[in-house]
Amino acid sequence: MHCHCGQCRRLSGAAFTTWVSFPKTAVVLTGQEPLSVFKVTENVTRHFCRVCGSHVFTTDARLPRTLGVPAGALDGDFPLAPTAHYFVDHKAIWHHLCDELPRFGGNSGTQPTPARDSR
Repeated sequence: MHCHCGQCRRLSGAAFTTWVSFPKTAVVLTGQEPLSVFKVTENVTRHFCRVCGSHVFTTDARLPRTLGVPAGALDGDFPLAPTAHYFVDHKAIWHHLCDELPRFGGNSGTQPTPARDSR
């Protein structure tokens, strides 16, 4: 999924962050010693590498069984494609959505939004 919220745009330094979600039970973390955490909100915590600064994954207390991984942090190709745009009401004004993926907006970022470029 592509997230256009301000936090994700600042995190990636780009128009949006593309996320891949994994069940926590499917992920094996090794070399956790250099990880550092940043609590973004009451629910969301970002996990970074203290050595290189890379954002490794995000946890959300509302989704306790899931890890969110920025797609750009994954090595190699994987057979997954983005499924939707979230927080489209917060997207960068200079970025235009040019695909037919479902769009969600509103304050929660999850309310269905017409498939049109609002800006």
